[in-house]
Amino acid sequence: MPSLSVLVTYYNEGVLLRECLDSLLDGSDLPDEILVYDDASPDIPAREVIGNDLPVHIIRGEENVGPSRGRNRLLDTASGDYVHFHDADDLFEPEWYCRVQTALAPPDAESPDLVLTEITSKRAGDVVARHVVGFSQLQDDTDLLRFCVQHPILPVCGTYRRSLLNSIGGYRTDLWQAEDYDLHIRLALQNPDYTCIQEPMATIRLRPGGRSRSNRDEVARSIVQIGESLREELPQSYHNQLAEKVAWAGSLLYRHATPSEAKRAFDLAYELGPPNEFQGKHGGYRLLARTAGPLAAEKVSDLYRQLLPEGIRRLVPRG
Repeated sequence: MPSLSVLVTYYNEGVLLRECLDSLLDGSDLPDEILVYDDASPDIPAREVIGNDLPVHIIRGEENVGPSRGRNRLLDTASGDYVHFHDADDLFEPEWYCRVQTALAPPDAESPDLVLTEITSKRAGDVVARHVVGFSQLQDDTDLLRFCVQHPILPVCGTYRRSLLNSIGGYRTDLWQAEDYDLHIRLALQNPDYTCIQEPMATIRLRPGGRSRSNRDEVARSIVQIGESLREELPQSYHNQLAEKVAWAGSLLYRHATPSEAKRAFDLAYELGPPNEFQGKHGGYRLLARTAGPLAAEKVSDLYRQLLPEGIRRLVPRG
């Protein structure tokens, strides 16, 4: 049976970490190793939350370095054949370990390089989305690389062969956001054998001030950075999907940052694509973006938002 290390990153989440670990330890079987990286939490060190009664090894950083470096530190320390990354404020389903271990040791096949599991999201205890990532799409189109370009996959979804992660150098440490998006594309470029569990095996808790939700402009900048770094490595047949993602980032940058940053993103999208779908945008935006370019569409949309109150805009069909 392959050994498995659970790797948890922590920064001031307090009691949520204890709830996370309790949800893992409530299962009938336990992973071979549980490591927690405390990213120099100034207010509530992980040791104060965990205590001495849990089978957990804590690594505490001397300075705050962010989740990418923290996960790489955990990866360097882990001894399991497989590793699973988990954020301190997310929960495990009781059957998570057993389901993942069964997937890692199929009776009539080689162990996969990667096990993916669906997740549920909750806000204040209420379900927001039962199936967050949409792994059911892989049943019809098994191209993992295409899926990873089109859909961000969170660390809580994956259990990875440790040697595979090491072969790509783990997480990029020059990305402060969207590091998971980059990691899974680079993993998929290795053409790994994977299996997918469609039922949710973990729950992410959506909280005010969450790292990516409170820094959407930084997320967008990182998407552009990823697009620039991967355009040579990514096969041409996937460039259109990446172009759509970069164009999405450009729209965010126009609204939350500066027009010059948005232009950089849109220029990159057209070098890759061009983008045509502009998903999430209304019909008028898509038409104008295809004919006059997304920067012009953003300017018109900005004027539209200024002239029409939000209540009236909600009545207009998006097309």
